[in-house]
Amino acid sequence: MRRRHFLKTVAASAGLMPIRSLASDFLGAVAPQSYPVISGIDSRTAVPQLIAVLDAFWERNIPVTCLVHPFDETGRALDGNHALSRLLSGYVLGGSGIEIAPFVPDLASLSPHFQARAAHDALAALTQMLRPAEQARSAPVPIQTIACHEAPRPASPEAVRTAGLINVLVIPDHSAPTRSQTWDNGVVRLFGGFRSRIDARPAPPFEEAATQTIHYLSAPSFSRLPMAEVIPAAANFAETLADQELEGRFSLLPLADLQLRDNYQFRRLVSLHILEPLPEETTAQAGFAALTARLDALEIPFTVGPDRGDTKDSVETGLWIPLERGATDEEAQEGWPPPHPIEFLASDHSTGIRTTRPLATGIAVRFPTGPNAAAGLAADGALTLPLRRLSAPVSAAGVAQAFAGIRDLCVQISPAPFASAVALRELSDALSALRADTVTTFQSLPERARLLAPKGPIPTRHRRVAAAQPGLLTRHPRDTAPTREELLEDAQVAWRYIERFTHPETGLCPATVNFSPGGRLHETVTMWDVGSQINALVAAKQIGLIDANQHDTAIRRILPNIVGRVSQDRRLPQGWIRTDRLKWGNKNFDGCDAGRLLAALDNLRRHSTFGDELQELVANYDLDKVIFDGEIHSVIDGTLKSTIVSHCAHYAALAFRRWGLEVRSPYEVFSGRSATDGQMALLEAAARIGPFGAEPLLLEAMELGMSPESAYLADVLFSTQIEEYQDSGRLICVSEGPIDRSPWFLYQGLQLDAPTRTWAMDTVGREPEYRTPEFARSHLAVSSKAAYLWSAYQPHAYSDRLRNFVRATAKTENGFSSSIFVETGQATKQYSDLNTNSIILQGIAHHLNALG
Repeated sequence: MRRRHFLKTVAASAGLMPIRSLASDFLGAVAPQSYPVISGIDSRTAVPQLIAVLDAFWERNIPVTCLVHPFDETGRALDGNHALSRLLSGYVLGGSGIEIAPFVPDLASLSPHFQARAAHDALAALTQMLRPAEQARSAPVPIQTIACHEAPRPASPEAVRTAGLINVLVIPDHSAPTRSQTWDNGVVRLFGGFRSRIDARPAPPFEEAATQTIHYLSAPSFSRLPMAEVIPAAANFAETLADQELEGRFSLLPLADLQLRDNYQFRRLVSLHILEPLPEETTAQAGFAALTARLDALEIPFTVGPDRGDTKDSVETGLWIPLERGATDEEAQEGWPPPHPIEFLASDHSTGIRTTRPLATGIAVRFPTGPNAAAGLAADGALTLPLRRLSAPVSAAGVAQAFAGIRDLCVQISPAPFASAVALRELSDALSALRADTVTTFQSLPERARLLAPKGPIPTRHRRVAAAQPGLLTRHPRDTAPTREELLEDAQVAWRYIERFTHPETGLCPATVNFSPGGRLHETVTMWDVGSQINALVAAKQIGLIDANQHDTAIRRILPNIVGRVSQDRRLPQGWIRTDRLKWGNKNFDGCDAGRLLAALDNLRRHSTFGDELQELVANYDLDKVIFDGEIHSVIDGTLKSTIVSHCAHYAALAFRRWGLEVRSPYEVFSGRSATDGQMALLEAAARIGPFGAEPLLLEAMELGMSPESAYLADVLFSTQIEEYQDSGRLICVSEGPIDRSPWFLYQGLQLDAPTRTWAMDTVGREPEYRTPEFARSHLAVSSKAAYLWSAYQPHAYSDRLRNFVRATAKTENGFSSSIFVETGQATKQYSDLNTNSIILQGIAHHLNALG
């Protein structure tokens, strides 16, 4: 039987060979290189057929990589007792040349955070599967590769390095030439390869000059074949590969060798952590001084601190690593803030952090040493870097074992043994050899964390919000807090708009009013506007601006105007109606505006005697006829259009549910996820929709009670506005609303996926002339109503500043101006609107209720 020269693969993969020897053996391999791979191995794979195929490769000393999905059909990780787990562990222990890699189907379409999370979880599950092999070897099974399906626009795979993975295989839908991509952090991704059948001859390379090929065998395909066919077919397939290698067509190699056999500039990351001895530990103090001096002389970075793998009272410890320099130029020039110790506090639902100082924008790092430790980004957002310990007694063999293999390492060193010159020399020689091997890169733990932490605007924003959230609990100073008298005075200003401009016959108030000479009333209103007016009437009664009879009379005038209109066999609230004519409006329907109306009617139902009448009104709407697959649809010129991709969809969903209509929300992504994963999923969902502002985010708090999703997004928006003020001195308070010039209405909000902090804006018609940086800069505005919403929802020095600025700048004889332009500080003096004044009344009523 033909056998190939095996190049010490088994010994290297087992971590028994020094890096220097490993690298020198693998450099200069014969091209082209070919990597046999079995894909689609999972809990349903036929074990006998898999054994037949693996045996055929093993008998011919052909290395093979098994791509394993380590979860069952319910998503639960397979344990070491599963038949597939026992089979793979047996081959690993048998020195078969088998390599195991996790398979994550949608990895290529995931964001950096969720790539890192998927890599961690898949690696943890695969490690659990291979626990019998690890226990027998007394060493982890080396795993360097992860695989996935193709995606139309694959995301960068850099984040898999957080789990120590450096190779990414993208399984092709169809056979194609193999091509590779490399990233600065050392990750290599391979596309293409041959989709082969076990009962067919392996295809030759696409091009004779190709340097790499991958042969993919599908486990599901050969699992369906009877054993009588699989055994000879596998033998023929493996024998053909061996023959083609002997003919010089390619060299059959394990994927573990991939980056060592090509110009990928492979880097293995090694970090040293030196335990800091107590003052009374004289031997350890002497070893510490000698060891740190030697590392300084060798110019090898290290960190110093307490035992990073210890526990105190069953509390896990770690480090907090800042990921951003100081906010000011002076702070930034001083370099990176130092890391500091933290404790992880686990509860039934989440993991918290206890620390002796405020947490800067950064990442928590834990250093487990147990057998179940899996590298990568854990569910609580902490970067997990498993430790190897180097302690007494120190020998050349022990040092070599501590640094063996080609995986990234963190090595914790106890200093006491290095008071001995012999031990110090053994370590020094080993570290010098590693530094010279062209493969190993020494990094401090902070450098390592900054390299591995998921990159991008959304992970960065998440970390900044996490650092800022404790400060959001700080109450406002007494001398800036609004008093009851101030709030009542402001309420009277806002009420003037509704009192002066409400039409006496219809009871409806115009959407906007230009009260400059020659100005006019905008006599059409949407259901959003009507909802705002109803809420304003409820708030005015609560504040004491009107009595119950005045409130009820005003409501009775409004209700006949919103009975809806029948079109296409559906009775629905209209897209807009006239305020100066009874029951006059169009045939369209807006799902978001209907959500606002339903929220207002629910508010009215809870704060009036109109309950039965409102129940009948809403029951007469055919709202169930615009809900498909759980999504609310608008009707525009007879055509249905989903509203799910909008920031009003969550608010509308909560409002529809108040009336017994079950609809979906794009925000509700927390279920089944950790707190960190849920927040990241929410940020990504919000970013896909577009920029978001204070509305309808904070309206939810005024009317429906704040959901966890909106509460978190409120923290994101508020903390980012504070961040902008601290950096630039600009007061930012973004929302939607009218302005007193073309294009007359703007949507302004925080754009989460922009490379830098961005306050974006758009118009109703999305005209290109209004989408320039110059326009955005000159039209960025403080929303008057949003300032009062923040004052009511978020007691804080910044919300006080916003409210005081608006009350000093935006008051007019006819209510509050809609907006104040940030660049000029000028308000829309002769221009106000229904939503602004109604929402200010809502905010004040909420605030007064909180004051008691």
